[in-house]
Amino acid sequence: MIKSITDFINYWYFRYLMVTELYMVEKWERVTIHVIFLVIFLLFWYFNYSVLLSFTGRILGITPISSVLHAATTSKFSAAA
Repeated sequence: MIKSITDFINYWYFRYLMVTELYMVEKWERVTIHVIFLVIFLLFWYFNYSVLLSFTGRILGITPISSVLHAATTSKFSAAA
């Protein structure tokens, strides 16, 4: 079972390397490119989470869950005081 899972992952990783042509570069270059891809992905995720999500929420009139949770904890602490 575990061998078949590792074979599956290795197969798709090999295909990924072949399609992106990263099989031709050295190991340190491959790691550098993967780190750059990760940073770009995280920047896109943060932009989508912070900018686009709040913008579309305002357009559609949806209250973000963070605002609801913040209001609930603020009212709970003010009622206790």
